[in-house]
Amino acid sequence: MAAHTLIVPISPDGPPTDIPEEMGNVAVAAYNAMLIAAASIKAGAKNKDVTKAVQRVALAYGVNPIASVRMHQMKRYVIDGVKEVALKEPTPDAIESGEDKIEECTFEQAEVYAVDVALSTGEGKPRQSSSNRTTVYRRNVEAKYQLRQKASRALLGEVDRKYPALPFTLAHFEDERAAKLGVTECLAHGLLAHYPVLNERTDAKIAHFKCTVLLLPSGTTRVTGLELPRYFVTTKEADEETKVLLAELEEIAAKKAKKKAAKKKKNTKK
Repeated sequence: MAAHTLIVPISPDGPPTDIPEEMGNVAVAAYNAMLIAAASIKAGAKNKDVTKAVQRVALAYGVNPIASVRMHQMKRYVIDGVKEVALKEPTPDAIESGEDKIEECTFEQAEVYAVDVALSTGEGKPRQSSSNRTTVYRRNVEAKYQLRQKASRALLGEVDRKYPALPFTLAHFEDERAAKLGVTECLAHGLLAHYPVLNERTDAKIAHFKCTVLLLPSGTTRVTGLELPRYFVTTKEADEETKVLLAELEEIAAKKAKKKAAKKKKNTKK
């Protein structure tokens, strides 16, 4: 799993220009928060420690974590596992109402996680759009229910054959009208989950970065994700703890690159 934020330039001849300062701040913050979170997810650590690390990075850059975004453990055919990591600690009111409650968990060796970070220059509380309908769904293989409608059974059968693990859109189906008829009952009984369209305030800037990490015996290894585009710059500085961790990660990456280059050179000589 991976996600990446970029800006499409007006001209195909060069990189984007005139990027707002706020956009640079939130993009650098989100990317660094992803790196710090990925390094913090290690065997023996707890999910609440990762949440605090993300909040620390966001605070230094003057942005807010998007409360509805979660990091998830992944398993075969399950992209949103039971173990979760919040980007933001819930408020007392949210805890009292039972909303946004995430059970504390400890990471274990041989687990896989999607490190999902989305930050905003706004409040970090996007709301579901009333004008844009949901068209992207995923199968919840852990849910069981005997569907009654023929259209629902046909839809679920096709989903199980073609999209048992990854998200899909209703446009993928040959008979989209029949798919729309069947999706309601599947959603009502938790067999499918939807990805709603969310809107932040009009002037807010959002950045989203995501990578996948494996908790191996040798340590946590990041296996997906691209580098931060160079046109995202900021005048803000990370906190001291984050600076130290980023420097350590950069040093590790440099050593790996050097080792890989030496191995490639040796193989070329052969």
